[in-house]
Amino acid sequence: MLIFVVMKTGAIITGDIVDSTKMTAEERTTMLQLLQSLPELLCPLFKTNIEIFRGDSFQVKIAEPNKALRIALAIRAIIRANKFADNNAQWDARLAIGVGTLDYETDSISTSDGEAYRLSGRGLDVIGRARLCIETPWEDVNKELMVSTLFADDIVSGWTPRQSGMMFEKLVRDQSQEKIGNIFGASQQMVSKTLKAAKDALISVYIKRFEELINHKTKWAQ
Repeated sequence: MLIFVVMKTGAIITGDIVDSTKMTAEERTTMLQLLQSLPELLCPLFKTNIEIFRGDSFQVKIAEPNKALRIALAIRAIIRANKFADNNAQWDARLAIGVGTLDYETDSISTSDGEAYRLSGRGLDVIGRARLCIETPWEDVNKELMVSTLFADDIVSGWTPRQSGMMFEKLVRDQSQEKIGNIFGASQQMVSKTLKAAKDALISVYIKRFEELINHKTKWAQ
């Protein structure tokens, strides 16, 4: 008798805050509170689990891997909406998305294991000066996403705090320009101009292609 074991596929985002040692004590407290509030902030998009370790590093577990990129970009957006107190530099995070099997699951992300965990950890180890990378078990997917991720990373790294805040609303809640304007006290015309400067249309195409690739590869594994 043949027994087929289907491994659960998911995604893990491993991240750390860039230049966290340059933060004041007050900023570190604010940053920690922001990380702790991520599950609530991301709730409209998807229920996520997060664990924070060493004060400025974290892992996020996502049961539906096709949503991992949108969540990662939303995390960077909400972090980049903040600035350091003593200069004009924005906060940022290095994020490594790992997509793959979740072989061993416990109540704690840090004690769980699997392909997704290992790929995410490896991605952060080799990310270098980049701020975003994606690792999957499929070489063709990795090759296709490599260049587009470099371009998207460059775009996100140029978002101003205002662009970041508006992109967060667009990514997580898919708010209309009118509603985003109400949140930020801006006209619909200004919201349109801000989102266009943030290249939201290109980011949307990038996310859509990621979702298509992951859905295609995982449809038989779910």
